[in-house]
Amino acid sequence: MELVKDARVVELPQAAMDVYKQEEVAKFLATTSAQGVPNVALIVSQMPVEPSKLVFGEFMMVKTLANLKENSRVASIAISPKLEMGGFKGEVTSWTTTGEYIDIINSIPFFRYNAYAGIHNVAAVEVRKILELPPKVSMARVGREFVAMRTRGRIGHGAGIGGVVAPEPVREKFDGIMSIKVLAFADDDGYPNVVPAFGIMFRTPGEIRFMVSGYNKAVERIAPPAKVALNVLTLDLRTYQVKGTLVAFEKHAGLKTGVIKLEEVYSSMPPLIGERLA
Repeated sequence: MELVKDARVVELPQAAMDVYKQEEVAKFLATTSAQGVPNVALIVSQMPVEPSKLVFGEFMMVKTLANLKENSRVASIAISPKLEMGGFKGEVTSWTTTGEYIDIINSIPFFRYNAYAGIHNVAAVEVRKILELPPKVSMARVGREFVAMRTRGRIGHGAGIGGVVAPEPVREKFDGIMSIKVLAFADDDGYPNVVPAFGIMFRTPGEIRFMVSGYNKAVERIAPPAKVALNVLTLDLRTYQVKGTLVAFEKHAGLKTGVIKLEEVYSSMPPLIGERLA
């Protein structure tokens, strides 16, 4: 299936290519529906085949696949265990069920030995723009932001804003320091965007807050109220997605945070892929 192609492509920096080629890396793909509602999912099969092209396999994708049928634009981010990172905005330009790209994805150890079977449908993505990300974030910085959100991040907050109640296991994953968290939104250029959100916490079971930092400054372009989606991946390979409305940015004691009213909670793990939990 061939899709409409935008002629403009750019190349990923070598450092970003190196991150995507690593095996034990968190790779997320953000999409938006025809109405501009974001979704962000863990898509570990993303693999560069050229500096300006990546491929990924269709594997337990629910909302991602539905969104791609409506809007071929995507945003991608890869984050290593050492918090090296790279990312881009791009466009899915084709799908294939045979050939080199299928072989590349099925050679990835995760799929070669996966009990759910191999990959039979692969998308090619052309890189359009490079995301505004640092090459790496230090563990010390993540630790400082974790503490800041649990001290200064609570200052000046009034009554709760409501929101659906996220199950406790989901809140625990997002609140933990030993996890990778990302936030996706519809950007002002017509593409989705996805950024790290290491400094994050649930203030109430229906309200989640994230710290605005140098590595995710792109969120400052969001004009509240706006739909956002967040995904968390833990060391034990548990992953959940939550969605809601960014209702405001607040600044207290030098700390800027985004305030999200939770509206949906999803499991991103088999056998409950895409199942709504709240």
